[in-house]
Order: sequence, then C-alpha cells, then structure tokens
Amino acid sequence: MDFIVYVLLLLLGGCIGGLMAGLLGVGGGVILTPIQYYLLEACGVEPGVALTVSFATSLSVIFVTMIRSTKKHYDNGMVVTDYLLYIMFLGFVGAIVGAFISTNVDVSILKFLFGLMCLFAVVNMIFLKYPDNDDNISKSSLAHAMLGLIGGLLCGLLGVGGGIIMIPILTLVLKYPTHKAIGTSSASIIATSLGGMIAYICLGWNVVGLPAYSVGYVNLIQFVFLTLTSTVISGYAANLSKKVDSDKLKVLHILVVLYIGLKMVGIV
Repeated sequence: MDFIVYVLLLLLGGCIGGLMAGLLGVGGGVILTPIQYYLLEACGVEPGVALTVSFATSLSVIFVTMIRSTKKHYDNGMVVTDYLLYIMFLGFVGAIVGAFISTNVDVSILKFLFGLMCLFAVVNMIFLKYPDNDDNISKSSLAHAMLGLIGGLLCGLLGVGGGIIMIPILTLVLKYPTHKAIGTSSASIIATSLGGMIAYICLGWNVVGLPAYSVGYVNLIQFVFLTLTSTVISGYAANLSKKVDSDKLKVLHILVVLYIGLKMVGIV
C-alpha cells in the first residue's frame, strides 16, 4: 500500500474517532480498530497479530484523546466526580484483566457477545426515559465500581474505551443526565484505556511478527497519525456536545450503538 494513502486513512480515522470521543463520550475504538486492522493486513501482517495490534494501538490513541476531551467536559461542568475514583480504579484493573484474557480466547465469540449487549442497550435506550437532572443520580459506590469493572473488561477484551456500554448504564441505571453521562464516561475511559494499553505493551514485548516501530503490541506509526487528528477534533467536539440538545444526542448515540451491535454480530 502506498504510504501516503496509508497516512491519509489513519488521519481520517483519527478525525472520526475524535468526533465520537468528544461528542458522545465513547472512545472511538470501534472505528479505530477496524481501520488499523485492514491497513495492517494490507501491509502483510498476520491477521491474529494485526487484530491485537489494532486493539492495543486504539487504546493508546483513546487514552490521549480522552485526556483532552475530558478537560473540555470538566471545564463545561459535565463531569460528575463524586464516584469517579471508584469507576476509574476498577476500570483500570478490569482493562488489565481483559487484555490478558483476550490473548487466550477466541475474539470472534467476544465480539458476538458484545454485539448482543449493544443491541440490548439500544432497546432500553429507546423505551426508557433518560433523566433530565441530577436529583436521582445513584449514590451507590458499589454500582459505580461495578460499572468501572465492566467497562474495563470490555476495554481490555475488545480494544474499545468502554463508553458504548458505560453511557447506557450511567443514564438508565445510575440516572445520570445525558450530558453528564458523556462527560463522566470520558473521564473514566482515561483509566480503562491506560490499563489496557499497559497490559498490551507487556503482553507483546517479546512477540515476533509485529509491524515495524512497535512497542509491545502498540504500533507507534499508527498511534502518531491517529492521535494527531483525534486529539484536535475531540476538543472541538466536546465543546459542541454542550450545545447540542440532549434528545438529539440520545438519538445519535442510539444509532451509533445500534450500528456497532449489528456489525459485531455480523449482520452489517
């Protein structure tokens, strides 16, 4: 593949991932991972290795992107910090565990199960009313900690930040209003992506057949070009998120989760 085309596709992927991160509070790994996977395969990397490298590098990009996105959400007053440490700590641990599990199981099974979970979340998002204020936010430390663990496991297993599932749980179960669910999800993904990234670097340290310029399973070339655009776009998208009506954000989030769910189960 021509290197210029390779770089342009990475830059475009970073734009899309950054938009999702800032606007919807999701890591964007569902976009970043397949783009990298197909590019690596086109460059002759063995499919199994290409998929794991895509997971790991996506998490590295998500980590940097979410720092910028979260700062914007925090400045806009959209990050709930009361139980954030519970979510972040368990998310960090869960991501490490998930990464280790992912190297020993059939990823296609995990994708299918994740797809079913997304479709279940879509049904609930359509039929259940989202909260419109802070009055009923759950005060359960355990519930927040379990959310972090679930998000972290998904992060490590599938190379996604976990926001695709975190936001429905934050809104429908823990009663966060939409904008604050997006901001809080962004902050929690900093921890989950960091845990997954560290684990994948350690797991891939002595692996043979990795693409050039890789640190463990993280490929530095893809990381740099994806991060260039994703960090810039995510900041602007986070500011835009504050101005968009919550009902419109809900519809957009439902469409994204629906597409991801259908794709993961092999329908699209």
